[in-house]
Amino acid sequence: MSPGLGPETLAARALVTDIVVAYAMALDACDWAGFRALFEDEIEIDYSSLGSIQTTLPADAWVERCKVLGGFDATLHKVSNFAVVMERDAARVTSYVDAAHFIRHEDRELAGFACGTYVHELRRHVEGWKVSRCAFTVAGYATGRAAFDQAFAAARAVHARQEGRP
Repeated sequence: MSPGLGPETLAARALVTDIVVAYAMALDACDWAGFRALFEDEIEIDYSSLGSIQTTLPADAWVERCKVLGGFDATLHKVSNFAVVMERDAARVTSYVDAAHFIRHEDRELAGFACGTYVHELRRHVEGWKVSRCAFTVAGYATGRAAFDQAFAAARAVHARQEGRP
């Protein structure tokens, strides 16, 4: 046992770390109900380092936005190096993420890789811990930013067709 950490604190740390893992795995499985279950009803999102959004929005809207990942043939969000700060009924989990995105497009295999840091802030509720804030800060793109953007453009097009949009 870590010095100064009792069993209840260690159990809470394990729970919030498991939620970050569940976040990544739900994205990869396109388990949108499971993904939604991780959040409070309104959440703060900061993906501005990707050129994406930084806002507070309903969790349902965030889930809808993430469904673009269903346009990929596969994604793998690998999280590691967890640093957890607990304060009563609040937790902040910082972790590394390696996000790999794969799609076959026009007879080519496209791959977009982004590596960086997640910060998930959670609050304890009667029914358990819920994510109130999620931020992703890019450290770099293993295949370059252009390859990442190209893979996402192809996935957006596939997702639009899946949704019945032109």
